[in-house]
Amino acid sequence: MPPLFSGDKMINTTDIILIIKYAAGIAITFGIIMAPAWLARQNGRDKPQMMAVRLASWVFIWSGIAWIWSLFWATRK
Repeated sequence: MPPLFSGDKMINTTDIILIIKYAAGIAITFGIIMAPAWLARQNGRDKPQMMAVRLASWVFIWSGIAWIWSLFWATRK
């Protein structure tokens, strides 16, 4: 029996590459969403400002303008 055998369908190399591709895409998307919050923490923002940046980037991710605004807010001094 092959090592990657599930029922009557065998998992081949193409399926594994497809799974890796989607996992990498999810990881990159998650990193982009979390970038403003991470930058706010690295720039030493106090807790209320850091929480505001985090909420703005998470809640308004559908709006690119709000995400860019939260990225700017996280990096300004």
